[in-house]
Amino acid sequence: MKKIYALFLILISSLLSSAANAHFSHFEPRIIHLYEANQDTIILMRMPLPLILLDDSWKGMDSKQEVPFTQRISAADTVEYLINHNEIRENLAELKTLITAGYSIKKNGQQQLYRVEAINIFNSDSRKPFSSLDTAQSNFNGDVSISADSRSLFDAGLDIRLRLPDTSLINDEITISSILGDKFNAINRLANIINLYRDDEKTSATTVGILDYSTTRQPSLTARLIDGFSSGFSHILIGTDHILFILLLFFSASGFIRLLSLATAFTIGHSFSLLFGNNLAITSPAFTPGIELLIALTICVTAILLLCKKAQHIGTTPILIIGVIHGFGFSFVFNELAREGSQTSLSNLLSFNVGIEAGQLFVYGLAFVLTALIRKHLTSARPIHVYVSLFTLVVSAYWIVTRSIPLIETMQI
Repeated sequence: MKKIYALFLILISSLLSSAANAHFSHFEPRIIHLYEANQDTIILMRMPLPLILLDDSWKGMDSKQEVPFTQRISAADTVEYLINHNEIRENLAELKTLITAGYSIKKNGQQQLYRVEAINIFNSDSRKPFSSLDTAQSNFNGDVSISADSRSLFDAGLDIRLRLPDTSLINDEITISSILGDKFNAINRLANIINLYRDDEKTSATTVGILDYSTTRQPSLTARLIDGFSSGFSHILIGTDHILFILLLFFSASGFIRLLSLATAFTIGHSFSLLFGNNLAITSPAFTPGIELLIALTICVTAILLLCKKAQHIGTTPILIIGVIHGFGFSFVFNELAREGSQTSLSNLLSFNVGIEAGQLFVYGLAFVLTALIRKHLTSARPIHVYVSLFTLVVSAYWIVTRSIPLIETMQI
């Protein structure tokens, strides 16, 4: 019993120390534009700055490791990495070396040397658009520019302009690859939005994770479906709030048929808002934080009902409505990426949705196996669902408080 209690304390500590935002706000865009100019290929790229500065030895904020071009500031309970603007300007060649080491560019299969022509470092909260070629080009001003408000490393982004000499986007195959961030969990939240301009036409591709792009070998339908499926599956696993609600449904069901009906209602609900939510013209700045708060509230109320032995009376209609609310969270992923220039097809949405369902089934199966093992090998004075409810109640209450703050701030503007 002590082991279970200790495990819950560890999980609570981990969750409360993480970001309070909902699971659907995790994707970071890496935006790429390729076009031809004076028989050279120009590549404009935007990415999070830590992707370049953190190497494979990075162990996290608590490790207090040194990071290039930053100054580490330690407080009582926190560590912050501040960008050293002067060091970047004085050692610009070193930063360019880190960039070229992180990206491999080939022409017809042969490794190529390329130049880093311009660098722009900015605060992500005040970033300028980069979704079109015109807006991307406007972000560069000289060899290096650093916005005055780009102070914290983990709130900063990086724009770079690369020149690949003597190449043709029409006659040559240009490939760009990078495994930057492959050792970090955040790689599953890095969305690659690639735009190719040639023959007065624009073609776009969106992938997740490590970068492996070719101007001639566009992803097949099968590859896109697999990528969408894996994105949906992994998105469930990084969505702690969604996982907790699935567990509450699992322990609320009195039998397999009951669980199937609840799971089906939840699936139909969030599938509806996932497929159609991106078409709704909801422009209110309070919408996203409002959805985040509603998700936390639905989890908290369900945990209370389960704790009071009332959850078994929840009908499929309330679960359907809750599913719609959670689904708006997933649709936010596509809306967010669309603002960065990503083009989402119906096949992408469907495969992402199937991946989400597969992720839910995985959580249900894992819950069943773990519950059976705990009941077989451990004894406790109270049923397992009581501990799950208490754990979820603490976490969701914390989320309600933290997610109320941005909503209140939005309503005061």
